[in-house]
Parts: sequence; structure tokens; C-alpha cells
Amino acid sequence: MAFFRSTFQTLKQICIGAVVTCSLIGAGVAHAERGPATAEEGERIVKLAAVSDKDPLATMNSAEGRWFQKWADDVPDYMFGPDKGVFWFHNGVAKGDLMRVLRFHHTVSTAAFQLQKKIKDPMKNEADNEAKTLAGVEGLLRAYESLVAKNAENRVAAIDELIAARNKGGLAELVKKMPPMPSR
Repeated sequence: MAFFRSTFQTLKQICIGAVVTCSLIGAGVAHAERGPATAEEGERIVKLAAVSDKDPLATMNSAEGRWFQKWADDVPDYMFGPDKGVFWFHNGVAKGDLMRVLRFHHTVSTAAFQLQKKIKDPMKNEADNEAKTLAGVEGLLRAYESLVAKNAENRVAAIDELIAARNKGGLAELVKKMPPMPSR
């Protein structure tokens, strides 16, 4: 009986390994088939970011928002990773659904900025990374303002402070002073 359990466990592990391997190979093939970003996709994302400024929740939940999220994960020639701006509001500033919506809008804002400026990997240049971070925070603030206008319960004091700094012309300096991303 122990022999059969051992054999069964071994076969089970082999099957699991085969499934995982096939899915990874399939994902790699799909990613390889996905070519670089097109000009049409770039225009689509810039328009999506503008629409999202006005109603980020509806945009995130729309078919276009879902397309964007998949596109951002799949496009091979652009890197849309997190930055210290998104880490700042994820680190206890925003919570729950508000955090999800702001994260989405931060990503679409930085993607639109990077596509317009043709910055494929902002981590390769500190100035590009700072500009991308600032663009993401500015987008986050636009989304936040529209969310608060629709529901005052979305108000967050720390984000209100960023808006006050932006309104006084000090947002770029405040963003530079944000704590760095944690090391991985």
C-alpha cells in the first residue's frame, strides 16, 4: 500500500510540474507574440488617462480599463513598475477600494506619460524616474479630486496635503522628498 501511495504522490508531482511548465511556456509564447507598443495603443492610453481623471472608478471597471491592465502587464517594450509615489500612498495613506482605484489611475497616468515621452524604462535614468513619479502623483491627485467630489468620505488628509503643496507650486519638491522604494 505504501508503494502505491508513494507512486501516486510521485505521479501527482510530475503532473503538477507538467501543468506549471506548460502554463509558463504558454505565457512566454503569448508574451513573445505580443509585439511592442503601437502608436494607436499609445493614443488609446493617453485618452484613457484623460477619461480616468474625471471618473477613475468607472474607467477602472470598464472594458477599456481591463484592456489597459492586461496591456500594461503584457507589453514587452515598456516598464510600468511601481515608484516611490505609489509606495507612499500604498503605505497606509489610502485603503481598500480607494487604494485600488488610485493605484489603477497612477498606472494609467504614468503609462500615458511614458508613452508620450517615449520613456521605455524610467529606472535607467534618475531624471526620467523622477519625472514619471511626479506624473503619476499628479494623475493620482486628479483622480482623487474627482473621487472626493463624488463622495466626501473618500477624503484623506495626507492626500489633501499633497494637493495643497501642488496648489502652492511645491509638489515636485515634496515628491522628491518622499521615502524611497524599499529594496527588494
